[in-house]
Amino acid sequence: MGEFMSTDQSSGTAIGAAVLAFLCGMRYLSEAGAFVMQLAVFEPEPRYFVGVAWNGLLVATLFLGGVLLLMRKFLGRTLVVVGAALALAASVLANGDIRPYFFAEVDGEPLITSDFATFLLFGMAVAALVLSVVRSTSDWLEGRRGPEEEPSKQDRLPGW
Repeated sequence: MGEFMSTDQSSGTAIGAAVLAFLCGMRYLSEAGAFVMQLAVFEPEPRYFVGVAWNGLLVATLFLGGVLLLMRKFLGRTLVVVGAALALAASVLANGDIRPYFFAEVDGEPLITSDFATFLLFGMAVAALVLSVVRSTSDWLEGRRGPEEEPSKQDRLPGW
């Protein structure tokens, strides 16, 4: 069974972090879209502007971070960490009267009403944060290989 498994396991954490960053970014894109719709339909309120700006920042950070992480850029890792940390901070700290500034509400109810879905989205942000800071992601970004791995054809020096 071991002969069929890839020896380069480190790329999985970086790719997983990028995919989770995209999924988290989609969640905040829906929040930003809801705030934009509320701005278009209702009387402009400060919470709508704050919501568009906050969620737009998270979308840009997570999407750009995911793309740059897949391109093996360290800035991508930093952006995913910052975006996931900000998303987690908002999820934990935005309660009470400030919640409508960060999460869109329709008729006084949040867009996501299921506790399971909320927990799943929180877990995705935690997983994106953890996967982006683990050592194997760093090794993959730096292009390190294990001692038993051969370099790819384009990475081989002449005379290999």
